Amino acid sequence: MNKNIEIVPYRTSWEDDFQSEKKAIDLLLPEKAAIYHIGSTSIPNMFAMPIIDLMIVVKCLKKFDEYSDVLKTIGYEQLGDQSNQDRRFFIKCDDNCSFHIQVYAKGNAAVERNIAFREYMIAHTDQAMEYIKLKKELAENKSEYKRGRKEFLDEIDRKASRWKK
Repeated sequence: MNKNIEIVPYRTSWEDDFQSEKKAIDLLLPEKAAIYHIGSTSIPNMFAMPIIDLMIVVKCLKKFDEYSDVLKTIGYEQLGDQSNQDRRFFIKCDDNCSFHIQVYAKGNAAVERNIAFREYMIAHTDQAMEYIKLKKELAENKSEYKRGRKEFLDEIDRKASRWKK
């Protein structure tokens, strides 16, 4: 049985939620890191799953691993094993909102790709509207949602990459 995906209209509170979480994380990290709001909740007027996606960019993932447990003190749980040399992933669920954190080392291609996607979708509202329509159509079937969304996002990533240059 496929579980439905919850897609909700844009909430202006998402930016405030991001800023609050960014501040809390900034206070914990012993080394300076860039923290970005990425994903659908970072795009004004975008329908999205109510999950704030953050991307933390550090100098070195191995060094980050030495202090990553500090995120547990504010409710984060690390998912997956650390055999993925390119990314670390954390989740946090609270009463108001869920948060996902992806951590990458500076220079990782995913950093630029995530930022380019956000900027492209903000600049191309026609593509954003198409994405909203797709999400609504696919939300009732989780496996179809993942497949259809991946195809769309791969195409947007290609467009965003060309547009950014």
